[in-house]
Amino acid sequence: MAKNTPSKFVRPDADARQAEAAKTLRLRSLRLAKEAEDAEKAAAAKLEAAAAKPRPRVRASQRATATGPT
Repeated sequence: MAKNTPSKFVRPDADARQAEAAKTLRLRSLRLAKEAEDAEKAAAAKLEAAAAKPRPRVRASQRATATGPT
């Protein structure tokens, strides 16, 4: 008597779908790496701009010599 073993149906285009999935995964990882690199460059540029920007000169507070009514 033969055993009833479930067989998995494999579509004929399974190899093409797997190749497409691998390609998508590879492209996604490259895009994420590029976005991370761009974010790092933007953060570095922002820090450089902040360091290069001269601070505004602040005037020393001067007390007003108020002469009250005499």
